[in-house]
Amino acid sequence: MKFRFRYAVLPCLLPAFAAACSTEATHRRPNIFDDEESFAAVTFSSNADSLFLSWELTDDRIQFDSYRITDNKSQQVLTVGRDETSCLLTHVPYNEPVAVYLSLVAGGEVVKTAKTDVVIDGLDKTTAATLIPDRGSVTGGDGTYSIPLPDGRSIFLMGDSYIGPVTNGQRPTSDHMFRNTYILYDEGRVSAIYGAGGDGNASAAVPPGVSDESRKWYWPGHGFVEGNTLYVFQTVMYQGAEGMWGFRYETTDILEYELPSLTLRRTTRIPFRGSEDIHYGMAALNDGDYVYVYAQVDVTNDADPISEVLVARTTPAKLCTDWEYYTGSGWSTDPSAAERLEGLASVPVSSQFNVFRLRDKYVLLTQNKRYNSGEIYTFTSDSPAGPWRNKQLIYRIPAMENRKLFTYNAMAHPQFEKDGMILVSYNVNTEEFSQQFSDVSTYRPRFFWIGIDRILNSKR
Repeated sequence: MKFRFRYAVLPCLLPAFAAACSTEATHRRPNIFDDEESFAAVTFSSNADSLFLSWELTDDRIQFDSYRITDNKSQQVLTVGRDETSCLLTHVPYNEPVAVYLSLVAGGEVVKTAKTDVVIDGLDKTTAATLIPDRGSVTGGDGTYSIPLPDGRSIFLMGDSYIGPVTNGQRPTSDHMFRNTYILYDEGRVSAIYGAGGDGNASAAVPPGVSDESRKWYWPGHGFVEGNTLYVFQTVMYQGAEGMWGFRYETTDILEYELPSLTLRRTTRIPFRGSEDIHYGMAALNDGDYVYVYAQVDVTNDADPISEVLVARTTPAKLCTDWEYYTGSGWSTDPSAAERLEGLASVPVSSQFNVFRLRDKYVLLTQNKRYNSGEIYTFTSDSPAGPWRNKQLIYRIPAMENRKLFTYNAMAHPQFEKDGMILVSYNVNTEEFSQQFSDVSTYRPRFFWIGIDRILNSKR
C-alpha cells in the first residue's frame, strides 16, 4: 500500500535544539543592599535551564573594576568587565528559589553585593516553538512520542492535532482536528505528515476499512526501528460513550513504514488477544536480540487510579505472530501468565510512557496518572523487565493560572541530549474545548531538560 504524504515544511533559524533566552519571563526587581541603597536595576529572563541576567547601574559614583555573578545552587562564579551589562547562567535548578548575587569588585575585593531571588520553570520555549510552530507544520496536539531514525532525523507521533496557522495565539474555529499526525524533525526543520490515502482531511494513519474517523481512529503508541523499517504501534480507539472522556480502547495495530521514504508497507494486528484493559504498544524498546513491547493495564481508572505494566518480547521477524510474556521469573507464550513488573506499584503509570536505554541502565519514565498530579518519575533497572528501582521524582509541573488546564503523559526523548541532560515533554490540554482555538497554548506540549545524573542518581 502506497502512503501519499502531505508535507508542510517550516525552516527554523536554529540548526539544532539550543538553549536560548526568552523575553516571555522577564522580571525587574529592586535590590536591597547592606546600606539599603541600590546600585543597579536588574532584569532577568529564562529559557530551559538558562538564566539571562541584565542590569543597569544606577549609582555611577562607585569605583570598581569588574562584576562577579554567583548563585547559591550551581556554585557558578562568573566575572565580567565593568562595561558589561549582562551575563548567562546555565544549569539553574527548576521550580525552587535560587539566590543570584551581583557583586562589584575592586582590587580583587567585593565592595557591594546585590541579591535577587529567582524561580524559573525550566520550560524550553525555543524547542517548543521549533517543534510546534505557529504555521507550516503541526500547530497543536498531544501524544508526543518520538523515535530516532537511522539518518539522524526524528519522527514525533502525535495524537489529536491541528495543522492550520496560528495568529496572535489563536486559531480559526474552522480548523480541522486530525486524529493523529507525524512530525518529522530534521536538523531544525519540521514537516507535518498527514493525509493518508491522499485525503487531505485524513490523519497520518487510518485503521483499514475506516472512512469516518469520528467513530473509529488511531491514537499513537510507541515504536522502534529495525534496519530500513519503522514500526509504529497505533491503538485502535472508538467512541463508546458521549463527551470528551467517551473514548474506548479496542486493540493495537502494527504499522510498518519503509525508510527513509516513510512509505506504509503493511498494517497488522498484534498477536495478543485478551482484555481491553491491557494496552500493549504503549512503550517499545528494540534491545538487540529482542524487541520488548510494554502494556499499560488499568486496574482501576477513577480519581485514585491503579495501573500496572506488563511486557512481552519478540523478534522483528516474529513481531506480528509470536510473543513471549514475562511471568515474573521467566517467559511464557501464554498471555494469561503475564505478571506485572516489579517496583512500580507506588506510582500509577500513565496511559502512555517510555522505556529506553540510558548509559548502562534501562529507564522507565512516567507521569503519575492521577488527574493533574503534575509529578513525573523515573525508575531504573538492569533488565528490560525489571525489577524497577531508584524511583526519582525528576520534575513537578508548575501550577498553571488557567484552572481549566490539565497535564498528562510525559515522554522522554533521549536522542536529544545537551550538557549532560535529555529532553522530556508533557502534554497540556483544557477542559473547555473552545480554548484550543482562543488560546493555542492550552493544547500544546511543554518541553524541559533533565540531568542524566538526576535520573541515574549517580551523584545524589
